[in-house]
Amino acid sequence: MKAKILKQANKITMRVPKLKKGTDSKLLFKKISNHPLDVEIIYANKSLGRYTANNINEIILLFFKKLAELNNGIPEKVEENLEKLQKNYLVNKNFVDKQLVNADSFSYSQEIKKDIKNNFISYPMEYSNTELFEYTNIDTKYIIGLAQKQNIIQFACDKYDLRLKDLADSIGVTEGSLRTFTSSNKISKQVETAIQLYIENIELKEKIKELQSIQNQ
Repeated sequence: MKAKILKQANKITMRVPKLKKGTDSKLLFKKISNHPLDVEIIYANKSLGRYTANNINEIILLFFKKLAELNNGIPEKVEENLEKLQKNYLVNKNFVDKQLVNADSFSYSQEIKKDIKNNFISYPMEYSNTELFEYTNIDTKYIIGLAQKQNIIQFACDKYDLRLKDLADSIGVTEGSLRTFTSSNKISKQVETAIQLYIENIELKEKIKELQSIQNQ
């Protein structure tokens, strides 16, 4: 059986989506056959293709930059935002250690080890055998800069998967008013405070539910 040649990850070959609303549209970078150079990208349970690159970090960074461009985010902030989330640039430590050991089998082992270290060890490494690098929709929007562009109305609807009408009804204003506030990005202090209290109420209810679940175990 002929081996499948994976596409090289670059701006032209890499497929990226328009982001969906809701918190369940997870983005996954799945290592293929425990090999960190070959990656399948999955968004909202649909494959965006399989790619290869010098390392998984290259694929993750390239993907998020292109995603930022497509979704009107902030591409120049992607690398910084990834670092702040502390989920970026992970390489499987077990893989690297194994390659360093295997290098001893060759007469030019020092040159091979040098190449391995240049390609991998400059990056933080994960110490587990996890096959997926997973980002929630909220994480993804933060990385590409959309969260910074959102006002509190957009943030609340996005984080809690609300329709604009749902939020309007919950805080006692009309849907049309909220739509106007969102498009103009000029939100009255009264509406902003009402939304903040509504968010606090949701989170408090979730916390109570979580505690009750623990008590019932």
